[in-house]
Amino acid sequence: MSNWRITSLRLGELYLPHGGGIMRDPVHCWLVQNGETNLLVDSGMAEIETVRDRLKVDGFGGGHDALRRELGREGLTPDDINYVVLTHMHFDHADNLDLFPGACVVVQRQELFAAIDPVPSQRIFYWKSSIANLQERKRPVALRLVDGDVDLLPGIRLLSVPSHTEGMQVVVVTTDKGRAAIVSDLGDHYRYWYPADARATDKPQRSLSGAFLTGNIRSESERTWQAAMQHVLVNTDIVIPAHDFRIPMRIPEQWFAIPDSTEGDLAHIPPPADAGKIAS
Repeated sequence: MSNWRITSLRLGELYLPHGGGIMRDPVHCWLVQNGETNLLVDSGMAEIETVRDRLKVDGFGGGHDALRRELGREGLTPDDINYVVLTHMHFDHADNLDLFPGACVVVQRQELFAAIDPVPSQRIFYWKSSIANLQERKRPVALRLVDGDVDLLPGIRLLSVPSHTEGMQVVVVTTDKGRAAIVSDLGDHYRYWYPADARATDKPQRSLSGAFLTGNIRSESERTWQAAMQHVLVNTDIVIPAHDFRIPMRIPEQWFAIPDSTEGDLAHIPPPADAGKIAS
C-alpha cells in the first residue's frame, strides 16, 4: 500500500461581509487516495440557492452537481468513495451526504452531540439534513463515531481539536513528502497559523510570533483553541486551511508550509463576472 495523495476539490464560493467589503471564501473538500481506498474529507455545502435562502449569504456553486463534477474530473463517481470524514458538521462542510450511501461517514461522537444540541451562537450553522443523514446510517458499516485521537487507517490519523466546534477534528495524511494536516476551520486561512509572517498575511503582527490567531466562531476558550493548533503543528509537517485560495491543489506534488503571496484573502474584491457560468 503506497502513501496517500491529496487533491483539493473546489466546490464554489461564499461571499462574506468583511471589513466594509466582501471576502470571497472558497469552499473545498479533499479527495485522499492511496491506489486502493478513496476517502473524502468533508462533503461541502448545499447549492448556493439553498444557502442564500437560509443564511442570506451569496456566492456560487455547491450542491450535488458541483461535487459530482469535481469527482468526475478525477475519474470517480460518488459510488467510488469508501469513507467520508467530517472535520465538523457545519453547513459548508457536511452537506451532500446523501450522495454517499455506500460510504462510511466518520465523525467525532462529540460533534454529533454538538450538532444536535449546539452552543446558541452556532445553531444556524448546523442543518437538520446532515444530522438526519447520520442518524439514518447503520453502524458501524455506514457510520463510525470516534472519540479523541484515532488512527483511522494506516497513514490516516484523526486529531481531536475542540475549538471552532466542540467535536472538531483534523485529518493528518501521510504522503511521500511528509504529514499534511487538513485543518479545516481550526484555522481556515494561513494568516491564522502564521500571523507574524508577511507571506501569510498582509498585516503581520510581531506580537503574535510563536502564537496563532483564533476565530470568532468558537465553542471553546482562546487558550483551548491555541492548544489545539499547537497539537496539530507538533503532529504534522504542513497545514491545509479550508477557505484560503492559496492551498495546494495536489499533494505531494505541491508542498509548502506558507504561500509566497498574500493575495489569497481577496477581501474587498468583487465576485468574478463569470461566477454564474462557473456554478453551472
